[in-house]
Amino acid sequence: MKTELLGQEKNVVTIKLDIEASEFTKALNKALNELSQQVNMPGFRKGKTPRKILEMRFGKEALYHEALDKIVPDQIKQIIDDYDLEPLEAPTLDIKEKIEEGKNVICDLIFEVKPEIELPEVENFEIEKLIAEVKEEDVDKFAKQVQFQLAEVKSVERPVKDEDLVDVELTVKTLNPDGSEATEQPRPEPTHEKIDLTDQTLRKEVREALIGKSKGEEAFTTFDVEENHQEKILAGKKVSYKMKIENVSEYVLPEINEDFLKKAFGDNTEIKDVEAFRARLRADLERETADEVLNDVRGRATRLIIDNSKLEVPEKLIQRQIESNRKADEEWAKNNQVNLSDAYGLNTEEGKKGYENILRNRAEGSLKDVFVMDELAKKYDVHVEKEDLEKEFERRAKAINVSKGFIAKYFYEHENDLDRLTDSVRWDKIADTVISHMKVKEVYELSKPEQNEQKPEENQNQGE
Repeated sequence: MKTELLGQEKNVVTIKLDIEASEFTKALNKALNELSQQVNMPGFRKGKTPRKILEMRFGKEALYHEALDKIVPDQIKQIIDDYDLEPLEAPTLDIKEKIEEGKNVICDLIFEVKPEIELPEVENFEIEKLIAEVKEEDVDKFAKQVQFQLAEVKSVERPVKDEDLVDVELTVKTLNPDGSEATEQPRPEPTHEKIDLTDQTLRKEVREALIGKSKGEEAFTTFDVEENHQEKILAGKKVSYKMKIENVSEYVLPEINEDFLKKAFGDNTEIKDVEAFRARLRADLERETADEVLNDVRGRATRLIIDNSKLEVPEKLIQRQIESNRKADEEWAKNNQVNLSDAYGLNTEEGKKGYENILRNRAEGSLKDVFVMDELAKKYDVHVEKEDLEKEFERRAKAINVSKGFIAKYFYEHENDLDRLTDSVRWDKIADTVISHMKVKEVYELSKPEQNEQKPEENQNQGE
């Protein structure tokens, strides 16, 4: 058997495969014998069906393909090793000449492989990393959050103040860029909502609109929703809120005493006083802050390398990913009882075009991320070992105060979740490896985005 590289166009590699006649005959006889054993033909004992009968039943071409199935898979493995290929899927078999017994079989194997990737010199980049520090005022805020969780709520007859709980009749509308109301609306009917002003993630526009308003009054605000907002129906849109205030409540914070500590940490808690309470909160904050800092620098470091990597994502792959994302959106809409056309404005040509651009950008971006991260893993020989998963089990167990064994048991019993966890651990491990090869500058405050990371060219200029 001989192979020959016929050519490569972008990420498509074509290999000529020349199968010797004797080898093909051997595979054909094996295929015929197996079929004879499997087929029950009237008048013939099992395994004794003549070849001509099998040809009449299945056809010569089908028998030839059965023979190729005996040969080609092993040859594919050998070709991948010999030519150092990284195929994205099984190759396509293209038979160039009509198969004739007694002659060599000539065919092409067409491989779709990973696109060529040019990584930047990671060592030439500098990235800032926040110094993880927890101040006394941070502990004060955290302690108050715990008090809010166990607080009583009582209605009050006064204007809204910060840290109140406000019941509203909420009307949400999406707006055109010029501020006019969009034709299609995601929520045609008002809903009754509780808006908690103690929530630090609450939009400042909503908070500011509510403060000072009284029961029966209406508050209005508009804001732009982020492109990556979890509620896809609102993502990337300009939104207006009309909030009719139905009730105003305030929190009555409990005193930090023994009963409070038991409610917060359980009857058997070892935390008996305010000092121990604050020490526990500080330890939790330090761990959370360290995790946030690490995840932040991981994200910025990998983004920096991905954005400075050079590759051309194949159009065929982009189209596949677009269709996959489209199906995912349709499934999301079905599960959430949302009209996808309303969510993305697909009732107009402009809306359809915008949605197609969103799908394409998402597909191209996610594929580039995956290809670059895989290339980094290959460059630095990054693999997920059992001890990496064990560390992640332990980290998650501490975060929710359960045993490591409980977390491990769950993941080992849920294969899909374990696969997702493994991917996440691998991604983090690649990011940590990238950071270890960068110049890391520890700071108390990050520079502006455009000054945050130094690219190789800037480093070289500074060294001149």
